[in-house]
Amino acid sequence: MGRRLDDKLDCKACGTILMEIPDNPKDSTPIYCSSCGAYLGEWGDLQEDFFRQAFGAQAFDLNNGNIIKK
Repeated sequence: MGRRLDDKLDCKACGTILMEIPDNPKDSTPIYCSSCGAYLGEWGDLQEDFFRQAFGAQAFDLNNGNIIKK
């Protein structure tokens, strides 16, 4: 069974992983949840968290807007 990516990537307010990412973000660009508008963190921190969790993964699925690590 897959494991859902979380930590900094999931919105603590609504539980989704749906980000409002502007064009050409910098590491310090604030990122907000596109579902509820809650602040998720800075782009650089969120990318780092994604790569930390994805390291060594064979594949990912995208299911109903969620990134699922197999």
